[in-house]
Order: sequence, then structure tokens, then C-alpha cells
Amino acid sequence: MKIPKEFNLIWAQIDNRRKLYFGMGAAILSSVMVAFIPYIYGRLVDVAIKAGAQMKIVFELILLWLVISILSNLLGRYTDRYAFEMSTDVSNKLMVDLFNHLSNLPISFHKEKKTGKVTRRASRGIDQLGDFIERTIFSFLPAVLTFFVALVILFFVEWRLSLILLVSSLVYILMTIFYTKKIVKEQKLVNANWEKAYGELFDSVTNVHAVKSATAEDFEQKRNTRNFNFVGRIYKNWRFKWTKMSFWQQMIFAVAFIAVFVNGVMMLKAGTLTPGLLIMFVGYTSLLTSPLARLADQYRQAKTAIDTFRRAAKYYDIAPEKDLANARKFEIKGRVVFDNVSFTYKKGRREVLKNIFFEVEPGQTVALVGESGVGKTTIADLVGRYYLPQRGRIFIDGVDIKKIQLKSLRAQMALVPQEVILFNDTIENNIKYGSPNASEQQIIEAAKAANAHEFIETFPKKYEQLVGERGIKLSTGQKQRVAIARAILRDPKILILDEATSALDSVSEKLVQEALQKLIQNRTTFVIAHRLSTIQHADKIIVLEKGEIAEQGTHEELMLNPDGIYRNFWEMQTAIERRK
Repeated sequence: MKIPKEFNLIWAQIDNRRKLYFGMGAAILSSVMVAFIPYIYGRLVDVAIKAGAQMKIVFELILLWLVISILSNLLGRYTDRYAFEMSTDVSNKLMVDLFNHLSNLPISFHKEKKTGKVTRRASRGIDQLGDFIERTIFSFLPAVLTFFVALVILFFVEWRLSLILLVSSLVYILMTIFYTKKIVKEQKLVNANWEKAYGELFDSVTNVHAVKSATAEDFEQKRNTRNFNFVGRIYKNWRFKWTKMSFWQQMIFAVAFIAVFVNGVMMLKAGTLTPGLLIMFVGYTSLLTSPLARLADQYRQAKTAIDTFRRAAKYYDIAPEKDLANARKFEIKGRVVFDNVSFTYKKGRREVLKNIFFEVEPGQTVALVGESGVGKTTIADLVGRYYLPQRGRIFIDGVDIKKIQLKSLRAQMALVPQEVILFNDTIENNIKYGSPNASEQQIIEAAKAANAHEFIETFPKKYEQLVGERGIKLSTGQKQRVAIARAILRDPKILILDEATSALDSVSEKLVQEALQKLIQNRTTFVIAHRLSTIQHADKIIVLEKGEIAEQGTHEELMLNPDGIYRNFWEMQTAIERRK
């Protein structure tokens, strides 16, 4: 029998398995003890009302009842505590493990999926699993054991009344399964639409600046209202089916209890049943109905938890980024060669890059120029091995990039993007992100080199100032300089500047450009830029058109071609600047 991979995921998170076995044993023992309590007080009644009853036996039965109750309660208390501890520990470890796995997935996964939907599915699956461990494994399953032990005892005591309880229990279980299948199916639909609704809601919250600048608050409200109203209708339908099932469950309980009680009274009158046995059966009826009453809810919860966790665990089926078997750590100097590289994001789609060949020497600055969508950022992503080319090879210092360990490669690289994303943390922690062992002095020196120290010192808490969600408390220029300070602190061998000054005012651009000039010294640098005035001093300019290299050379060399693409771009931008 093949063990489901989800079970292996859970099992791997349990450290103290001896404690688990003891907890399960305590739950089982407690359940068996509880099953004998109605038998004890039923016999106690018969002994007590019998003429010439021996009080010693009565007190012995009372003492036995008390001891079993205390022991079962103590074992139950231990089980409850351990169940909570185990569910918390497993959930926490799985949460960290799953989100660590997500962070190690290829960049293509994160570009294609909605963050809100992914996080909702992952967190919901693990939360549901925690409830399943605590409420089902350590609570409901022992209660089911109590049910079966009690039923066996009853058949030994009085089979006719026991048969009524057995038949009513079977009807109850079959009816519950019939309705619960429909309820679980509806629950899956609810979960899928919750994920969609929360995904779009999360998008609108994380992009609140774009929402406000587009005055799209009303649009977002209408969209979110539509999504949650749709989920609400499905949820109400799910709830209606649940209440309908609950009605029939209560009816079966009522009929079963009345049948047992009426037949018991008749048998008592006929002398075929003692008062103690009747009280025993009434007690067992309550004991049996308790797990049955929870059956539908527990079955739904278990099915939902398993299905929800399976949906979350499907992310484990997506292979993370990994090194080749012969990959090794490598000290980079900075020579980069693209050897006839071709690349497409998806098989069967058009090639984004075609037969790209160029060489970059250590310390050189290479500018990538072209219209949007021609593959500039794709080249930068290939250098960082976020993707692998379908054809051709990329070499760093003569070594195929696939043979360099990912962490070793990226630890020697830094990126300053157009849209800087900062964590909702202090300026200090944002600067040293990726360089956790940096000293305070090193952080300050990096900030000074990035022209960031001066504005940081104006804040009340200086380097301890919180920057807000995604750095919203800082201006675009300030965020860029924090990102540059972070890159300086990493001391990279290869640097990528992705339109780092495109959205800045003239003052901020001057400060950022000064910082960038310090940053690129003695580093192999790839600059993606639309504003050609920022890259005219590059050692090499590569002009891309339709995914191919149309031109390459220095600014002076490219300007010699009167019909060249680069010269045309330059003259257009110069004319626009003059009109300003």
C-alpha cells in the first residue's frame, strides 16, 4: 500500500514520536475507560435498590466510578494538551517549510501566480491541517473508539435494545455520508472562490498607490463586492445543505432515544429488564449519540482539511531551483559571454531572444538598449540564472553558468531595479538585507557612498526608521539610494541596473547617478536603460530589435552609422529634451 505523500510531509515534521505514541495511547485508554462508566452506574443502581444490599459493594462501585472518571479525565487532559502542542508545532514547521519551498521555486512561478491566491491556499491548507490533527485525530477518533466499545458492552448486556441503537446509528451514518458528500463538494467550490476573491483583494491592497493614482477605489470596491457576494451565495447554499442534514440527524436521534426508552419501560414493566439496566441504556444512548452528533462535522472538517492541505501540498510537486550534480562554488571575476543564446518563456511560443552573442570583460559596463519587450530584462535574468536558455550557453569566466552553484552565483551579484521593493522594516535592516553580518559602520559607509546617509539622518529614528509597506514612507529617489546602498554592501562582482533612474526628478537623478558611478567601478555592470544620455559612457552598448542584436559598439561607434537604430533613438531623445 502506497503511503500518500501528504502523510510523509506531516510525519517528517514530528520530532518526538515517542511522545506521539504515548499521546495516542493515553487517548485510547481514556476512551475505553469512558465506555465503562454507564455500565458501572447502571450496576450500582441495581445493587443499591436490591433488598439487603451490601453497602460495601455500593461504595466499591462508587469508588471505581470515581477512580475511572479521574483517570480518564487526567488522560484526556494530557491528550488535549499534547494534541494542541503537536498541531501547533507541525503547523508552524509546515508553514515555514512550505513558504521556504515557495521562495525556492523558479521566478517564472511567481510571475505567473497571484501572490494573494498562493498565500491564501498555503496558509489555509496548513491551518486546516492543524485543526484536523487536534480535533479529529486526538478527539474524534478516540470518541469513535468509545462508541464501538460501548456498543459491544451493550450487546452483551441486552441485545434487543442494543439492536435499536445499532440500526439507528447505521441510518444516521448513511444519511450523514450522503449529505456530507454534497456539502464537501460545495465546500471545494467555496474554497476555490475564496482564494480567487482574496487574491484580487490582496492585489488591490498591495498596489494601493496605483489604485489611488488611477482613482480606481470605486472600481476595486465593485470588483471585490462582486467577488465576495458570489462566494457568499455559494457559502449560503452550503450552509442550507448543512442545516437540512442537521434536521434529519436530530430526528433520527429523537426517534432512537424514544424507541429505546419506551421499549425499556415496557421490558421493565414485564420484569425482563432491571431499573439499573434501563438507566445504563439511557446513559449509553447519550454516550453513543455524542460521537455521532460530531460525525458530520468531523467528516466534513477531515475531508475539507485533507483536500485543502492537498491543494497546498501540490506546490511541493513544482520542482524548486536546483544545482546540477557537478555544480560548484566559484569565485567570480566578471567576464560574461553569451554564446548564441536563444530563449523562450514557454515551449511553442515565439523566441524572446535569438542567437544572442556578446562578450563582456571584467569591470566593463554594458548597456542594453531597445524598445520595450525586446529582451533586455530577459538577458539580465539569464545572467542571474533565473532562467536557462533553450539553445546556446552562457559562460562566466569561462565556466558554463549551469556548473556554478546558484547561491554562489547570486551571492556575487546585485540588482538595483526600477521599482525598488523594500520590506516593512527599518532602513538599517533594508540596507543590510542579504548581508546580515554587516557591521553598523559598514552600513553607514554604504549609505554615504549611495548618497543616502544625509536624508536618513533627517528622520527622527535615523537608521531605525521604519520605511512602511513596500517602502511607501520613502520617495522614489530615497528608495533607489537605499537599494544602491544595499548593493554596495554586497560588494558584487556583477551588477545589474534595471532602469534605475527612469522615474526620478532631476535632483534625485543627479544624486542617484553619482552613487551609481561609485557602485559600478571595477564591477561588470549590465545597464538597462531607455534614457540614452545615462549610458553614453558605457564600454559597450548592445541594441536589441525583435529579440536579436541589431547593433553593438560604443556610443561613438554607433553614432557613426547615420541609418542606425541607436543613432535614431539618440536623435529622437535629444530633440525631445531640447523642446523641454
